[in-house]
Amino acid sequence: MPPGLKPISVADIMDMLLVGTLVYGLLLWFKRTKAAFVALGLLLAVVVYAVAFVAGMYMTVRIFQGFFAVFIVAVIVIFQEEIRSMFERIAVWSLTGGVLRVAPTHRQVEILVSSLGDLARENIGALVVLRGLDPLDRHTEGGWDLNGVLSEALIKSIFDSHSLGHDGAFIVEEGRVTRFGVQLPLSKDFAKITNLGTRHSAALGLSERCDAMCLVVSEETGKISFALRGDLVAVVDLEELQDGIEIFLTKHLPKTPQNRIYHFLTENMREKAIATVVSILLWVFFVGFIGGR
Repeated sequence: MPPGLKPISVADIMDMLLVGTLVYGLLLWFKRTKAAFVALGLLLAVVVYAVAFVAGMYMTVRIFQGFFAVFIVAVIVIFQEEIRSMFERIAVWSLTGGVLRVAPTHRQVEILVSSLGDLARENIGALVVLRGLDPLDRHTEGGWDLNGVLSEALIKSIFDSHSLGHDGAFIVEEGRVTRFGVQLPLSKDFAKITNLGTRHSAALGLSERCDAMCLVVSEETGKISFALRGDLVAVVDLEELQDGIEIFLTKHLPKTPQNRIYHFLTENMREKAIATVVSILLWVFFVGFIGGR
C-alpha cells in the first residue's frame, strides 16, 4: 500500500461502491441529456479542487467550495425538467423492475408500419407515440381513453379527416392503443423543425422530455419520420422504419435475470470505468490522505 494512505476497510469499499454508483448515474444522465460540456466542466473543476486540496492551497480550496455550491444550484435550475424525469425513471424502475410487461408483437409492428405506409401514400397526416419506460401523463394533454387492439382499421379510422382526434396523437402502451387525440408538447429547437409542421414539432417535443418514440407522417410531403431522444430522423423506406421500431421495442421487452446481468456487465463500459476511477481518486484524496496524516 502506498505510504501515507490509511488501510482500506470494508466500510471504505462500500463507500467507494456507493460513490461510484452515484458518479455512474450522473454520467449516464449527462449522456442522456446531451450535456457532456457540463460533465467535462465539472470533472475539470473536481481535478483542480483535488490538486489544490492535496497541495494545501487553502484559498483556492475555499473558493472552489463556494463555486460548487453555486454550481449545484445552477444545475438544478437549468436541468430541473431532466432531474424530474430522472426521479420519475427511478420510481418507475423501483415499481416495475425497469421494463414494460408487454410489448407489441412482431405482427402488430408490421400492421403499424404498413398502415403508416398507406397513410403516407395518401398524404394523410399521422402521429403515433410508442411509450418507453418514462411516464407520459405529465407531458400530454387531452384526448380520449381507448384501450383498443392495434389494428389497421383502428389506425386509419383515427387519422381519417372526419375523426375528432385526427389532429392529435395516439399512444401505444403494452401492445394496445390506450389513448387517441392527445396533444403533445411542442419542441423549442427551431433549427430542427424549420419548414416542418406541427406534428413534427410535437413528436420532437415529446422525445426531448422522455424516452418515447414518436412516428410522424407528413400531410404535406407524405414522408415518414421518427423522433427519439431529441433527434428527428426521416426514414428512407418502410423496412428502415420497422427495423427502428423493433430495435426501440427490444429495449423494453421483459428481460430474464440472466439477460439483465449480461446487459449490466456489457453496457456503458466507458462510463463504468470513469466512475470507478473517480470514486477511487475521491477516496484517496478525501479519506486516504486524511487517515494517513
